[in-house]
Amino acid sequence: MSILETERLLFRHRQESDLEAFCEMESDPEYRWPQPVHPRGELERSFREGLVPPKSFGLLATVFKPEGRYIGRCGLYPLRNDANEVVPGEAVIAFYLARPYWGRGLATEAGRAFIEYGFGQLGLSRIEAGMNVKNLASIRVIEKLGFAWVRSGEGGGSSWHEYELRRAAGV
Repeated sequence: MSILETERLLFRHRQESDLEAFCEMESDPEYRWPQPVHPRGELERSFREGLVPPKSFGLLATVFKPEGRYIGRCGLYPLRNDANEVVPGEAVIAFYLARPYWGRGLATEAGRAFIEYGFGQLGLSRIEAGMNVKNLASIRVIEKLGFAWVRSGEGGGSSWHEYELRRAAGV
């Protein structure tokens, strides 16, 4: 069942038939950078844990409609504060796309859809995005979508940027 759709993308809950494409994507060292590739058994376990039960608010399987192929996961998930409590009215946007689909404008297309969905359907007031400072493609996408830089920091062995987008007044 489709949750959201764009011209080239379909967003739905993950299905068992997505397993091979998921493992292929997660086994690509360039996609995983700067994190290591995990063993196949761990990838399968992680995939299956995400199958049941489907979350009402979280990352969705992303299908490239021209091929009918699972190419990753995109969406919004709840923003949590330092006490690990969900911040009402706020979310984090994320795009995880397989490397063969990079550079096609798909993250931007997905981002526009989820921003509209988040502010329009979910009534969010703020959406946050975070990425490794070396991930220049993600930075370009987030800036193209209108996000503003909030802060930078270091942690977990890498440096990161945090961006935000606030719902326009009166919307």
